Order: sequence, then C-alpha cells, then structure tokens
Amino acid sequence: MNKVAVSTRVAYAAGDTAGQLIFAVISNYLLYFYTDVYGLSVGVAGTILLVARFVDAVDAPVWGVILDKTRSRWGKSRPWFLWLCVPYATFGVFTFLTPDLSGMAKVLYAAGTYIICGIIFTGINTPLTSILSALTPDPRQRVGLTTCRMIGSKAGVLLVNATALPLIAWLGHGNDQKGFRLTMLIYDTG
Repeated sequence: MNKVAVSTRVAYAAGDTAGQLIFAVISNYLLYFYTDVYGLSVGVAGTILLVARFVDAVDAPVWGVILDKTRSRWGKSRPWFLWLCVPYATFGVFTFLTPDLSGMAKVLYAAGTYIICGIIFTGINTPLTSILSALTPDPRQRVGLTTCRMIGSKAGVLLVNATALPLIAWLGHGNDQKGFRLTMLIYDTG
C-alpha cells in the first residue's frame, strides 16, 4: 500500500493548526473578553457559553447528516472546510468586536456571533475528520495522519497561548478592545 505523502500529512495538520488560531482564543480568552472588555456580567457570559453548548449538541449531528448527503465533484468533505473557512474567520473576528450596543442588543450580538462561529467551526472540523478515510484506506496510516493532525492542533494552541496576550497588549496599547480586534485579524490571516 502506498504511503501518504509528507505534503498530505503537513496539509492535514495545517487544517487543525489554522482552526485553532481562532478556536483557542475563544476557548481561553472569551470569558475574560466578555466580562472585562465587552462589559457583560459574569452570569450573562456564562449563560451564553451554556446556550452555545446546547447548540453544539444539536449542530454536530446535523453536520454529520449534511456531510452524508453531500454529493459534489470534490467529494463529501472537502467542499465544507473549503467553503466555510472565510465565514469562520469572519465570525472569529466578529466574536471579538465591541459594537456600541446596550442591553439586550449587546447580549444578542455576543451570543449570536459566538454561537454562529461555533456552528461554523463544527462545519469545518467534522469534514476534516471524515476526509481521513478518503486519504488512505490503511488503518495504520490513518493513525499516523491523526497524529499529524493532533500535532498541528496543539501547535496552533501553543502559538495562541504564547502570543495572544502579548499581541493584545502590544497592538491595543492599553485598549483591549482594539487589541483583541487586531489580534484576531492577524490570526485570521494565519
């Protein structure tokens, strides 16, 4: 059986690296952003995070059905992570914008952007996992590809954890709203 090319392994890992540039900021800094930067109460921010988990419980199986029913010249999986990368990057930035809203509009903006970003992330991550069987029929090589993907994922998380707060401080010059916005724009181009 043919070995999977190094370029394929690197490309497969890069998909998760890129996804983590946004997702790791959300996972690690969103609660701080909501409460200390955007001015939401801890209770409201926690409720948004809880509601998003309930949405995740529904959207993951829905994406599975969508993928299963996809028929295109690019296959079942490839179109989704290709078509969704720009919307994901866009909502990654929108999630960290601070429009001048008040009351319920502010809460709805925060919840809407975060939940949509999460839905799109699932729409990218699910096909990235399912394409594995199209890359190789060999179970041993699939394990190797999965290992490469996890290394790419952890590299993205490490990059974000090492650079996010310094970038936010440096780019914002004491203004965390500006710092988060510019940092997310940098990660989105990565």
